[in-house]
Amino acid sequence: MKAAMLYAADADPVYDDADEPAAGPDTQLVDLVAAGIHHVTRSVASGRHYSRGAAFPVIPGLNAVARDAGGRLVFTASAPPPHGTLAERIVSPDAMRFPLPAGAPPEAVAAGVNPGLASWLRLRALAGGAAGPAGSLGTG
Repeated sequence: MKAAMLYAADADPVYDDADEPAAGPDTQLVDLVAAGIHHVTRSVASGRHYSRGAAFPVIPGLNAVARDAGGRLVFTASAPPPHGTLAERIVSPDAMRFPLPAGAPPEAVAAGVNPGLASWLRLRALAGGAAGPAGSLGTG
């Protein structure tokens, strides 16, 4: 399988061959459609994020839109290291796989969920709800 590979902290990614991920209990292999590259993705890739160690090589990426085994578009997150979401196939935990509504643009969802959800969660905690674009993320 092909993936964006990082071989060292702060190195440029290399489009390279990668080991095929294996689905385990409570996971499913899904096919990448679009992936977001957010600040947290860059922080993890540089080896500076607290959530993951700086073990290389690694496939970066924390969330994406993918096609599941049934052909549906889903948002997924939290692929277990070293297999991030910038790869042809992704291990998608069942608890982190959400179907997209019909007509949702995969690129916009992949780019917008991480920053939108971050602001929505904070606004919800502060004010008991969020308005505007952030508030509309939780509605269909």
